[in-house]
Amino acid sequence: MGLLYNHYEANPVTNNSLKINAVSGTLTKTYKDSYFVRFQKGSPMEHFYFREYRPCRILDKRDTYLNTKREDEERYDGYFYTLKEIIVLQVMLMNEDNYLVEAIDKENYEKMFLDNKGE
Repeated sequence: MGLLYNHYEANPVTNNSLKINAVSGTLTKTYKDSYFVRFQKGSPMEHFYFREYRPCRILDKRDTYLNTKREDEERYDGYFYTLKEIIVLQVMLMNEDNYLVEAIDKENYEKMFLDNKGE
């Protein structure tokens, strides 16, 4: 039985080719204004970066017991967060449930494409 798994012969009649796309394990910066951030799984940053509607980064955090919610804030897990809309470009899951994310602010991303069109 060991010979079956240790010995392989290609059939010259059929094309037996195997292609593997391997990930190198590195992230490279995509745009001039993009940035990298690292955070843990289960953190508020994971909630805001990876949500389906309006992904955002956290600009400020304050306790909900101090004041009422302002117009530019969202409540999550007992705090008010001031947010800025982003576009997530790349994500890498690292050891011990850490994420490495390349993101760019949405206004910078859209401005970059408007500038390229000559508008």
